[in-house]
Amino acid sequence: MDYRTAFITGATSGIGLELAKAMAASGVEVALAARRAEVLEEVAKDIESQGGKARTYALDVCDAA
Repeated sequence: MDYRTAFITGATSGIGLELAKAMAASGVEVALAARRAEVLEEVAKDIESQGGKARTYALDVCDAA
């Protein structure tokens, strides 16, 4: 991939989680965003344990603040 970093919302489950894993496995650094901070950290640790790079952002994209 030509991308260096991908920002992925909903990264703790479903399509967001699978996309994060696939992109990290292909060498893309992933910036993970989701509401559940604890689960988000677990996803990042899993990606990093397999040689990927991940950053986490606990947030709700629906929150206007």
